[in-house]
Amino acid sequence: MQKKYLLWDFDNTLAYRDGMWSQTIYDLLQEYGYSSIKLEDIRPLLTRGFPWHTPEIPHEEFFGGIYWWDYMTLHFSKIINQLGVNETLSSEIAGQIKAKYLDNTKWHLYNDTVPCLERAINTGYENIIVSNHVPELSGLVKDLGISKYFIQVYSSAQLGYEKPNIQIYRKVLDKLEDTSEVTMIGDSYIADIEGAVSAGIKAILVRKENTYNCQNYCKSLDEIYNILL
Repeated sequence: MQKKYLLWDFDNTLAYRDGMWSQTIYDLLQEYGYSSIKLEDIRPLLTRGFPWHTPEIPHEEFFGGIYWWDYMTLHFSKIINQLGVNETLSSEIAGQIKAKYLDNTKWHLYNDTVPCLERAINTGYENIIVSNHVPELSGLVKDLGISKYFIQVYSSAQLGYEKPNIQIYRKVLDKLEDTSEVTMIGDSYIADIEGAVSAGIKAILVRKENTYNCQNYCKSLDEIYNILL
């Protein structure tokens, strides 16, 4: 029997975190009494330095053998120092970002996520997450109560490449029994749509405004079955 797979992005597709990285850093700075630092001061400093900002570079080269969180904690420490915090305290605050960011009470599922995943299974699809994310993504998925809907959860941190790099898609495809019917669903046109299409995978853009005039586009997850079926 032919297998059918749906590859799902995670952030801003299935779930979202309050304020993402900027809010995480901001909240910690507030706890340390840095009330003069605003979110607007932090956001511009987070537009570079993450592995997904340079997806053409494999992790082996990007991290240079340093563990994901060790590398990123050092990067965060430099950002906090740029905001006017001394080096010692910057390092201390940066060391708390991991736990703060992964606090599952700050993460939320969209209202249509579970019904859509259930319908996928009921119509014969197998769900897989493929996301540019932290190493602990599978634990986060479990904490949110949706791990039962997926046969596999892949974080870029484990696969060694970031979307839209074709290698991350090839690694996932290599693990599938049948690649004749695979569809990627995500909110990023470049990472999820262009990346998937480059690997020969059908793709559906969701949630974001369709500024790229993507042919396969749905404002909500409920609508994807108009394209799939």
